[in-house]
Amino acid sequence: MNIKILILSCIIILSFSFISAVSITDVSSSPEEVAPGQIVEISIEIENVFDYYVTNLNVRLNLRESAFAPYQSSSEKFVEELNDGDEETFKFKLITLPETPTGIFTIPVEINYEYEDENSTLQSSTKEELISIIVNSPPELKISLDESSFLIKGRENSFAIKIINSGLSDVKFVYLTVNDVNDIKFLSEKEQYIGDINSDDFDSVEYQVHVDGDSSGTITLPVILKFKDATNKEFIESKNLILKTYSLKDAQNLGLIKKPSYTIYILIGVLVLGYIFYRIRKKRKLKALRN
Repeated sequence: MNIKILILSCIIILSFSFISAVSITDVSSSPEEVAPGQIVEISIEIENVFDYYVTNLNVRLNLRESAFAPYQSSSEKFVEELNDGDEETFKFKLITLPETPTGIFTIPVEINYEYEDENSTLQSSTKEELISIIVNSPPELKISLDESSFLIKGRENSFAIKIINSGLSDVKFVYLTVNDVNDIKFLSEKEQYIGDINSDDFDSVEYQVHVDGDSSGTITLPVILKFKDATNKEFIESKNLILKTYSLKDAQNLGLIKKPSYTIYILIGVLVLGYIFYRIRKKRKLKALRN
């Protein structure tokens, strides 16, 4: 029985030796999501959870292989003493490296401190914890019609919609949906899956439609974009496109489509008439020779 008690006591003592006197109780960032090249302030709240005070408390952010750098401050903070039960907030100002991709990044936090044990002997202790920062920026998707897109009344047409990612972050699972409108009948699927569009890149989708012969000169086409950002946050945006329609004659006059060329027909006609004239003359000459 005494051996069991001794073993249990040793386990308890060893367990307490591995328990740290200080612990991170709260972490916040301002802003909550930081864009590449943007400044962020990190607040780390540390509490002394033991019943004795600690001294020379040093908190250090390990930024050696991270996407962040100190901005107008050090990556290391220090406080001389933290009494039992007390809390201390350490603030760090960082800047995100400009080429950082979007995503969730972890930063190791190294905590060093000293304390006196039950024998009043000064002891040193070190622990490491992780905090995370979200690097993201609001997605910016724009849509436009391809320059070669125009519609001829009374005919089947095709037009392309270009989706441009002008933001700093990539987007994924992009869907584009067009709504029904008067004067246009869609011959292709109204919902199109595009996929991923990287920052500073674009993609396009093409639609086949039939335009009524008596349609107006401009048609407003509602478009819905659905996509997710790097943190899987879903976005749904509604936009409008203006489609211009032309009669065949107007499109030809504006040079949008080529007018039919009659030159070949005229040339063929001249050749036919020339051949007929040649045959007639030849027959007359033969008749004159016979006489």
